[in-house]
Amino acid sequence: MNYPAIFLFAVAMLILMYFANIYLSRFKLIGKANPNSDTDKTPENWQLYYFHAPHCGACKNITPWVVEQSSTHTNIVNVDISKDFDTARKFNIRATPTAVFVEKDIVQDVQLGSSIIITMKEFVEKHG
Repeated sequence: MNYPAIFLFAVAMLILMYFANIYLSRFKLIGKANPNSDTDKTPENWQLYYFHAPHCGACKNITPWVVEQSSTHTNIVNVDISKDFDTARKFNIRATPTAVFVEKDIVQDVQLGSSIIITMKEFVEKHG
């Protein structure tokens, strides 16, 4: 029996399952109420939550645009998960960068990865 090949196959499957779990976890939140909403005030028409980390390479390209937009749009929430872990936990964030799109206090979409800047720009143009 070729034990090294079996071991490599098992390790590869574990890695594949780990990343599949991260990717599929984004669908748990879609269609549910905004976990960060304040029930005492009226819900915003739209909100964009951007989750990033200081050590994330892809985040370093996206964060300056988000900071610029959040200065003009109060509905854009910039969350550094190393400083605000509780908010990231409420949204079940497992990877950065992640963008959560909320309309009328319902999560409409969750995007992961470096290509989220395109979707975020479209969302802000549509609502902003």
